[in-house]
Amino acid sequence: MTFNPKQNRHLPAFLLLYLRDGQAHGGALWNRLQDILPDEWNIDSGAIYRVLKDLEDRGAVSSSWNTDEPGPAKKMYTLTNTGYVELERWYEDIQIRKRNLDYFLKAYESKTAAPQPQPAPRTPPSDPAAP
Repeated sequence: MTFNPKQNRHLPAFLLLYLRDGQAHGGALWNRLQDILPDEWNIDSGAIYRVLKDLEDRGAVSSSWNTDEPGPAKKMYTLTNTGYVELERWYEDIQIRKRNLDYFLKAYESKTAAPQPQPAPRTPPSDPAAP
């Protein structure tokens, strides 16, 4: 399978969905995505942070630095009210896309089911008076 840049189209939706469960840092979000996405997609952590930055720029998430735990500080992301509204829009959009994709799959499968036998070619009746 070749790389398709549109494979990241729903990445913001998944990040917002995960942040609905509570505050998280980018690495934890990336790990959750790795558990569900196909290996062929090869979503790198850079894509996660680019989308998180975009979500933050739009006000859908807010961030703060967690320095309470040992090790380097982690940037923690939290869903905002704007983020809840955007998540709801993603939900509605994905429902519509799913309905359209389900239609496509059913239509495709109905046309690629077992091939229908073709009628035998018609031959003109033979003329009993012919030599």
